[in-house]
Amino acid sequence: MAEEKDFNVFATTDVGIFKGLNINKKCCLCKNFDKVANLSKETGISCISYGEDESEILVGLRSQMVKVFDVEEKSYSSVVKTEGGSGPLVGVARYEGALVTATQSGLVKLWRCDNEVEFNPIDSEVMSSGKLKKKDVDWTEEEKEKHAENLKIGRKLSRMRQSPFDKNLFCFGGQELDLQVWDLKNTKEPIFRAKNVRHDFLEMRVPVWISDVTFLSQNTVATCSRHGHIRKYDIKSVQRRPVAELAWTEKDEEMTCTAICAINENQVVVGTSTGKLGLWDFRKAAGYRGLIRKYKGCVGAVKSISHAGGDSEYFAVVGLDRYLRVFHVKGEKPLFNTYLKSKLSGVLVTPTFDPCAEVATTDAENEEENAGVVEDDDDDIVIEHDDFFKNQVGDDYRVSVADTRLENLLSLPASTYKDKSHVFYEFFKSTKKDRKILKTTDSEIDREKALNGLRQKFQDFQSAHSGGFVKPVKKRKLVT
Repeated sequence: MAEEKDFNVFATTDVGIFKGLNINKKCCLCKNFDKVANLSKETGISCISYGEDESEILVGLRSQMVKVFDVEEKSYSSVVKTEGGSGPLVGVARYEGALVTATQSGLVKLWRCDNEVEFNPIDSEVMSSGKLKKKDVDWTEEEKEKHAENLKIGRKLSRMRQSPFDKNLFCFGGQELDLQVWDLKNTKEPIFRAKNVRHDFLEMRVPVWISDVTFLSQNTVATCSRHGHIRKYDIKSVQRRPVAELAWTEKDEEMTCTAICAINENQVVVGTSTGKLGLWDFRKAAGYRGLIRKYKGCVGAVKSISHAGGDSEYFAVVGLDRYLRVFHVKGEKPLFNTYLKSKLSGVLVTPTFDPCAEVATTDAENEEENAGVVEDDDDDIVIEHDDFFKNQVGDDYRVSVADTRLENLLSLPASTYKDKSHVFYEFFKSTKKDRKILKTTDSEIDREKALNGLRQKFQDFQSAHSGGFVKPVKKRKLVT
């Protein structure tokens, strides 16, 4: 029996669905690993990361639970309660076999059976600021605690990331919480605490609201903020302020950056809350004020970006428009668009992610076919190349309109909707408004109305063209 094809992309949703996808040049396959009937808002997935290696994926929920997904078995191996602090999980990792979690209130905990370790970057920031860091202030413990609680107001942890170079290093950032890097071998104090930049030209303090962080190399960390700041820090340097700083502004307005992903030690991909996506370079005189190129296609807020690392040239992006898009680093338009029905919160690609690689049958599969071995279930479905298919059935091969699925039409490139020769052109023309609402609005009520309208119009179109056939854009054959 042929081995089941592995997934090369994993995506999570706001309602708690964990999805596995196989994206390649022939087709895009998707599978849900959670039952939709058992989901609620509390089961929403807030963070995702690999474990100690790529054989397991850690899925963090809003309800402060961690699901461990076995990549080889393609199922959950365990579910762990990690209650502590308040708010949803903003980061999850594994260190020396134990889980590491961080909550929005700032509590970071290493879940060891014999020796649990916990610390709070927000508390560390508060205790090292203002009057609290001065030892000559004559305060009672009650006054000190009350002042510390007042300083904590408005501070939230937004993201925790583990270093892929040194597994014991973790970086943190959030609202009124500048970058901190901690070593789990010594959790008394952070090994690096960033210092805010100097005041602006009006001598006003520059606000701090880090939305995402990423390690560029063993000694450098990059951050993006909701005030359009993209910064690079050297954690081994005595300089606590950023060694390089970029600003994403358009028409004199700061862009709200929501996600960042390292491409190499000098370049990062940054996404915004308005669907903007750009490649930035920290080197001097690179691009236009650091901006190398903008990527097109995203509509809703970008929630997560994932790159395979190393010399990989592809990265995946998800957001509130419910699309998973795959880009080439040097290309502006997405190579693949996949509509996944739910608001997406995270994405993770495999280290060998290459969607444009040739999909070839293995020698073992060829031997089984020659021996007459009958495959089970989906292994019987083989997608043939266009040239082979043309030789077998000729140019008159046609697909029934009734066999077409609405989900496949919604995931087509934008250029297809303008093709007047397409059999569904009239349907595309009549549903332009509904499709725009589905992509742009955040209202669940408006989305549901638009989706119901699309379904009704699609059924009407199928009924009117029940006997119609079309030539597909990509010719495919199902061999049983």
